[in-house]
Amino acid sequence: MCLILDTNAFGMFFDKKNSFHHDFEPVLKWVIYGKGKLIYGGTTYKKEMKKASKYIKLFTNLQRAGKLILVSDENVDIYENKLIKKCKDKDFDDPHLVAIIIESGCKIICTNDKRAIPFLKEKSLYMNMVDKPKIYQSKKNISLLSDKYISKICMPCEKLNKEERACLIG
Repeated sequence: MCLILDTNAFGMFFDKKNSFHHDFEPVLKWVIYGKGKLIYGGTTYKKEMKKASKYIKLFTNLQRAGKLILVSDENVDIYENKLIKKCKDKDFDDPHLVAIIIESGCKIICTNDKRAIPFLKEKSLYMNMVDKPKIYQSKKNISLLSDKYISKICMPCEKLNKEERACLIG
């Protein structure tokens, strides 16, 4: 499975001391021990990543291991701008996430952002015959950690060997 990790979930995903880490740890393990990969791209997402500088080394390690997929920044930015024009709702402050889904065909997004979820579920926002994603919010969504949610952009999708995993988890 490939997924987009909303920047609001970085701490829950990576930080073992975060009170919500237990809900997002299965996804982290799916990326490290399974076939999971993270998808990202676009100017807005990259700006948000830079604000979370304590996770940059982890992202660098995921990139080296082939577990981080960059989609076209230019295309994501174009879709984001179209979405901003299409939806004027003041609560729609994450059009870049929908844009990444449109560009990548990603089927899963991990977020805990209650304001973003109604928009992520809004079918009318998706272009190019892309389905709205499934949303992973907690362990109750563990069934989403499945090969059936692997997007074409993430192929081939293979598990890391022991040495490769050791580079990720130290």
